Amino acid sequence: MTHPLFGTEFFVETPFAKRFQATLRSSLHKRSWHVIVADPGSGKTMSIRDLVETTGAPAILAVTCPKNNDDEQALGDQLFTALGVKLPGHWRTRKPKLMGHLHQYGTKLIVVDDAHDLSLQHLMFLKEVTDQGRLQYNHRLGLCLVAAGRGTTIPLKEILDQPETMWLQFRRRMDKLEPFCRITGHTSYQPAFGGIILRREGCYDGEENNGKDNTCGTPFTSRRSKNENEGRSPSMV
Repeated sequence: MTHPLFGTEFFVETPFAKRFQATLRSSLHKRSWHVIVADPGSGKTMSIRDLVETTGAPAILAVTCPKNNDDEQALGDQLFTALGVKLPGHWRTRKPKLMGHLHQYGTKLIVVDDAHDLSLQHLMFLKEVTDQGRLQYNHRLGLCLVAAGRGTTIPLKEILDQPETMWLQFRRRMDKLEPFCRITGHTSYQPAFGGIILRREGCYDGEENNGKDNTCGTPFTSRRSKNENEGRSPSMV
């Protein structure tokens, strides 16, 4: 959020931010893989930045998907920069050293913001790095691909659903219960209920679910809405 007087950005812990950060913390704890989807402008980036500052880098390493550059080096260079590591030389010689630095610095979770822009090369690179971590260092990394999407749109799902072995292995790495999670805003208006209802995040189990958002939790109807539905004013309760 931007301060109206000073024009600087500051973090506001909204109900959305609490749910969003809770999902990231769960991934950090379990080192699980998720695609996390939320509406554009909902506060994803500021929530990620706040979590990194409070948890501490490089336990959580957060980067933004490179724009207009599908090459794996663009994403790899961002990870090196986030670690604060500057290595000279060609990418071919620097690439094998990345996982060693992630292990050395104790990184547990990689968060990629704007993940809807990830290319096939970026996704294959992430899998390659995490494969190396397991094989050479017995180091398991969590991965959260944070994407913007509206309605029932699930970015990256079409890519990850491809039948090739590469994507089958990628899907098997993803969390079994909540591979695709939609974090809703803190309020949503539904005229059928006559008022405001509060909803928790929705989680996709990898199926289209008939185009419906499988929203977790029980809707809560405000007292005001309940009174209006019964034809009474709040003062009469």
